Amino acid sequence: MKITFTDTAIHRLRPFIGQNEAILKLVFDTEDCGCSVNGVPTLWLVSQANDGDLTAETESLKLIYKAKDEIFFEENMKIDYHEGNKSYILKSNNQIYNAGMSLVDKR
Repeated sequence: MKITFTDTAIHRLRPFIGQNEAILKLVFDTEDCGCSVNGVPTLWLVSQANDGDLTAETESLKLIYKAKDEIFFEENMKIDYHEGNKSYILKSNNQIYNAGMSLVDKR
């Protein structure tokens, strides 16, 4: 999986990652969604990768993801930040996965 970060997203994420030595993780969060195929793409801050986590190909920030979540995403995606609603956007050329993506500290 290849993820491109916009400059705005990098600017917003770097303070969370740099100072606290956190790792950015993209998850297909199914908690309280009813079943394992109903979920919401979310960004987590984690302390370390788990067994089975994969590293996305990126040009700037390191991003990991659960191998089992790969099926829900496309090969090439972009993470942006929307200043108006103070949230991240996960999108591809084909669709918007989440226009109000949260950054959740799971450390």
